[in-house]
Amino acid sequence: MKDNVRKKVQFSKNDTLAIKGLAILAMIQHHNFLSLERFEGYDVSFFPFSQSKVIILSNFLKICVGMYVFLSGYGLAFSVRKYSSDNTLNGVQYKDYLYRRLFKLMMGYWVIYAIFFIVSWIAVSRPMTIYFTDDIFSGIYSMFIDMTGLAYIFNTPTLNGTWWYMSLAIFIIAVVPFIAKLSKKYGAGLTILLCIFVPRIVSFGVQLTGEVSFNISRWFFAVVLGVVCAQYDVFAKAKSFTITKNKYLSKLIKFIKFIIYTALLVFLVYSRIYLHKNGFSKSAYELTDNFIPVFVVYYCYEFLTDIPVLRQVLMFLGKHSMNIFLLHTFIRQHLLKDFVYSFHHFALITLAVLIVSLAISVVIELLKKYTGFNKLVDLVDKKIAHRLSERTV
Repeated sequence: MKDNVRKKVQFSKNDTLAIKGLAILAMIQHHNFLSLERFEGYDVSFFPFSQSKVIILSNFLKICVGMYVFLSGYGLAFSVRKYSSDNTLNGVQYKDYLYRRLFKLMMGYWVIYAIFFIVSWIAVSRPMTIYFTDDIFSGIYSMFIDMTGLAYIFNTPTLNGTWWYMSLAIFIIAVVPFIAKLSKKYGAGLTILLCIFVPRIVSFGVQLTGEVSFNISRWFFAVVLGVVCAQYDVFAKAKSFTITKNKYLSKLIKFIKFIIYTALLVFLVYSRIYLHKNGFSKSAYELTDNFIPVFVVYYCYEFLTDIPVLRQVLMFLGKHSMNIFLLHTFIRQHLLKDFVYSFHHFALITLAVLIVSLAISVVIELLKKYTGFNKLVDLVDKKIAHRLSERTV
């Protein structure tokens, strides 16, 4: 007998993995070609596009940050719900949530840190030139702060400039339970309204190179949108919404939706480019760094992540996205820059950085599996949970 029950539409973990795969591709392209300085001295072909168009597009792809922030807020909201259906965590529950998620985040970070500390020391003496430009004590202090992922908060030297995101990742983990509680208690509308004002009042600054700095709480809006979308199942409801059960009309409506959403996406792309070019991105970051990345996430979920082969490829990239984020700058800039830019065409250069980073990530994950590292992490994670649970007895 044919099963006529329709499969429930979900914005699942596999969907988030696939979109993380897209986001990591965007990140690599962004970092490779966001400015002329990134490939200065190298013969790069941008055929069939102009160099300026690729640079503009690469700058737009900074939305990868907002995409990751949204997905983090979305996933962590479900983690909070596991402790309490009303999103209200007591002190012990919050510590359990915080310690265990920070532990798993940092263990992944420390593995990459240790490997590339050693490799970059042997290859280019990078740790010495980064940490130990003054005395040994300040060098050790800088190393310790960098290992916590908070170098850009403390404005100390870091082995890898891309690791500024670790500060944001820690911030997101810490605040999601409070956002979830606020949204559940006072509603999504008030929570979203507050998240627009708070970053403009409370600055959580990150100091980049030279005098360049920014307030990482500018991505607070994307965190809140992630939490709200998780609580109200917004994406799945939007994707499954239909005004007819006729499959032919449904396909026609889906096509019309694709046309409309694609037109809106193009409009938002040009809007962000215009705002950035004319110096408005700092004052309009709710749109440029939050709403637009979230819309791109939904667009991918609606029209791309169900394509079978593409879905599997992107999910695979998504599983390795954290490692690729942590290590790709060493490949692109510090260790193999001449190699990756020797491929000349901008698309091949991006692909080279991706393939090398992915291959290293696969090897690292195999080593973690067969050396017992993953089992150790799980054991410590359970010990943390057990120790905290004993305090409630």
